Amino acid sequence: MKENFLIDSSGYVLKLLQKILDTNIEVQGLENLPKDNPRIFVANHFTRMEALVVPYWLYHKTDKKVGVIADDSIFVSFFGEFLKSIGALSKSDPNRDNIIMSDILQGKKDWLIFPEGMMVKGKRIIKEEDEHYSVKIDGVTKKVFTGAAYFGLNSQLLREDYLHNKINNPNRFVKKYFLESIDDINDNETMMVPINISYSPIRTGNNFLMDIAKKLIDNLNDKLLEELEIEGNIILNSKIIIQILTPVSLKNITDNVHILKDESSVHKHHKHHNHTEIINKYRRVLTNDFMKRIYENTTIRFDHIFALVLYFTGSDIMNKQHLKRLIYLVAIEVKETKLFYDSDIETDIIKLISFECFEPFDDVLSVAIADGIIIEADDTYIINKQNLLEGYTHHTIRLKNILKVVLNEVLIIDDIVKLVNSYSSLDLDNINFILSNKLIEEEKKEYLNDRSYYSKDMDLKAEEVGSSYNLNAMDTKNVVIAVHGFSSAPLEVKEMATYLHQHNINIYAPRLRGHGTTPSDLQRYTWQHWYNSLSRALAIACIKYENIHIAGFSAGGLLALLSTRKNCPQLKSVICINAALKLNDSRIKTLVPAVNLWNDFVSSVHIEDLQKEYVANEAEYPEINYDKHYVKSIFQLNALMNETNESLSNVTLPVLIIQGKNDPVVDPSCAKEIYKSIHSKTKTISYFDFDTHVIIKAPNNTQVFKEILFFITT
Repeated sequence: MKENFLIDSSGYVLKLLQKILDTNIEVQGLENLPKDNPRIFVANHFTRMEALVVPYWLYHKTDKKVGVIADDSIFVSFFGEFLKSIGALSKSDPNRDNIIMSDILQGKKDWLIFPEGMMVKGKRIIKEEDEHYSVKIDGVTKKVFTGAAYFGLNSQLLREDYLHNKINNPNRFVKKYFLESIDDINDNETMMVPINISYSPIRTGNNFLMDIAKKLIDNLNDKLLEELEIEGNIILNSKIIIQILTPVSLKNITDNVHILKDESSVHKHHKHHNHTEIINKYRRVLTNDFMKRIYENTTIRFDHIFALVLYFTGSDIMNKQHLKRLIYLVAIEVKETKLFYDSDIETDIIKLISFECFEPFDDVLSVAIADGIIIEADDTYIINKQNLLEGYTHHTIRLKNILKVVLNEVLIIDDIVKLVNSYSSLDLDNINFILSNKLIEEEKKEYLNDRSYYSKDMDLKAEEVGSSYNLNAMDTKNVVIAVHGFSSAPLEVKEMATYLHQHNINIYAPRLRGHGTTPSDLQRYTWQHWYNSLSRALAIACIKYENIHIAGFSAGGLLALLSTRKNCPQLKSVICINAALKLNDSRIKTLVPAVNLWNDFVSSVHIEDLQKEYVANEAEYPEINYDKHYVKSIFQLNALMNETNESLSNVTLPVLIIQGKNDPVVDPSCAKEIYKSIHSKTKTISYFDFDTHVIIKAPNNTQVFKEILFFITT
């Protein structure tokens, strides 16, 4: 039973621990865990709680206890008693080595060892010329310890002695290593399993645990307060990332190298000396091997890229867009490498370069400003690199300069250092050129990958239907981003795009994610994905043009209205055409609730095979529009409608509202509702006498296009 994990400790502690940690621990690489082997886990060491958190989670995932060997300083107060109760040992325990060797030989308990020997609060790691790693603390450099390698190599050598019947005195051996029988030794080889532990993000500030400690403990010293502040914020506000890396086989090193074939020539102590010789030969090499894996497989986070860019920039003054675009470029390059990276450089990162708040950037920027590393000045950032590099002391650096800690963590990783350094030497024009090309290529690749995924789907549209496109005009200043509607594709807006282009307007027509392929593709994505597709188009346009207008049809009109939340100085106006704020379409208004009711019923009687996933759609233009609407996709459309409705009062840009009087899909009253709700000083509403929804493809659609052209050119 897992309750036995606490041995004599209170079950309450485990329940409290699990409640806190279950919400913010991410374990990756479980497939790398050897299943039946005795295991020695080796990890980097940054916090006191790692001696508890990692064994707890390894046990939680493997049903096998994990002992800890750590610095004596960790074994203090209740925390120390708790560690002892789960089988942890301090470095000074007189029976330490033999207890650990016993567990590893039998494979009854795994062990976690921190080769750095103590918490490295500043994460200052040095790779020496002879390839070994050292820890630098308060100016003193110490090599990473090789004790973990010793336990691994020695246990495997002893195991092979047993397997080859080379143990001279079994009784003495059994007593020394606390075995009941010599046959308790596990036949499987010892495996060294490197683990990288990282945190996203690492922040300072008062927290709940500090408040509790201050109430319960008198005269807290500064060292303990520092640890409570850092580790309390990690437990309560950060994500703990445990990366289990490819294990190191010890059998490959030790297999038969110590076994002498002529047993009669072996002195009774010879094999012991042979063990020592082999261990001394390989322990440093082995340590370098697994520490290299640990350090170079740190999970790259947004903070890392931010700190590295500041470190390598050659200027003290940097344009705000230059910094953001540079960071974005590095982030997308990281995703194309073999480096591990956190979700904070992937999820919605397009916001960083499309003039919206991107929380990871805003958060780390506030840290840099508070620590005097950055000063904001109009459109620029003033960078104080001296403050960034201030090292402070072992026990103060995490409080006074957490970005230096973050920087130190990645300066040891050659791949990311070279990447950031190469981009940081480029000026804004070069960054813009590279970025625009990468964004365009990203969009094309995304579309081709989606098409490939559904290559055998009978509903797959022709490639030209879903391809994004741009039409270049002689005038290089003005561009219209033409956005298609729900379950449609860029080809839907081609006539409008062509008309405006013929009148010297540049056009960019993006594909919204999930569109222009198959109905099945659309149900994989949310409205936020559609919005991000438009944001990418805006980011491209911002690099190339001075004046940007967004013209969106139907659901595209809603996205155009939402885009006004962007603080983009080049975005001059939006045009929404039959914006789908409310629907007239009875198929969606009545059939979808009926489908949901039916699905709930068949699910309640456990006949899930009869559930209906979509409703049929009689498309106006079947070569472009999907012939079915999946329920999941309609829910996303409804969510987009609600989001837009709640945001209308924040719209202040000039807006042109175009509405067909007899639209069979969108309720024509939406136009007036939009007009009344927005707070734009310049707003125009125009009705046209059409009986169809897709008025941009209807006969006499040029009257609509003329209205758009007049609006954006006057």
